Amino acid sequence: MLTKILAPMYRFFIRWRYPVSLPEDIAEALGLEFTCYLTFDEFVSRLSCPQLRPKSLKKYMPRQQAEDAFSSALRKDTFSQKSLFSYYFNEGWIEFILQFDDQARLRRLYLQHKCIRDDLGLEIHLID
Repeated sequence: MLTKILAPMYRFFIRWRYPVSLPEDIAEALGLEFTCYLTFDEFVSRLSCPQLRPKSLKKYMPRQQAEDAFSSALRKDTFSQKSLFSYYFNEGWIEFILQFDDQARLRRLYLQHKCIRDDLGLEIHLID
């Protein structure tokens, strides 16, 4: 009962901090759990952790299935062997690049944000 009363206040607080995309959106796409109480820097730090392994994405999974995981993304761009999914935060866009092989199977996943210095982005390792 108390949670039903506090839920709108919780949502208001979260939307004040994250007016467009939520960390939960990305966590859901990756099959992970992140709390919305994280600061943006803590959130990006967790995404950048070398031990991060998405649970909903696997190496060699079919393209359609991998792309469906990012259904909550604000922008979706698909190319012959890549897909780009973008989420907007006050601190800038967070983008995920999915790379596919000739048989339309997921091969690599990259995270991009302006605080990541590498032009390709940071590779998130997939479970085989």
